[in-house]
Amino acid sequence: MPKFKVLHTGENQALIDATYAKIDGFMKEMFHEDEVIKIDDLYSFSFGTVTVNIIVRPWHSEDVLVDVFSYLAEEVELDKDQLEELLRMNATIPFGSFGISMENAIKFSYTLAGKNMDKNEFSAAIQNIAAIADQYDEQFEVAAS
Repeated sequence: MPKFKVLHTGENQALIDATYAKIDGFMKEMFHEDEVIKIDDLYSFSFGTVTVNIIVRPWHSEDVLVDVFSYLAEEVELDKDQLEELLRMNATIPFGSFGISMENAIKFSYTLAGKNMDKNEFSAAIQNIAAIADQYDEQFEVAAS
């Protein structure tokens, strides 16, 4: 039997609120007020030609997830070779991964555990998502045409 603690199901609203408060502080340190849009619980900012989004999601009773993501192209029809290339790209990128939503949108995302998240890892996540998404979005928009 493993020594790690078994995750308990459930939602911890106090932890969700505390994580949003932590993100609020990080965002104020990292951006000017007019650079970030917050609608309900979703933060968004522009970087190059992409929009980066941040949202906190319930995970289990003792932690939450901080999802940092960007959509690169919508309504994409990828052939087998393009899908294989997407998977190969995932193998070379140290943080984050490409995926395809149920609506055939290409998404690049990275998820952090929120309870003990610090500014360094949060900053690395948003910088990585922004840079990679901006680097590859034109490539995937061609596939959407």
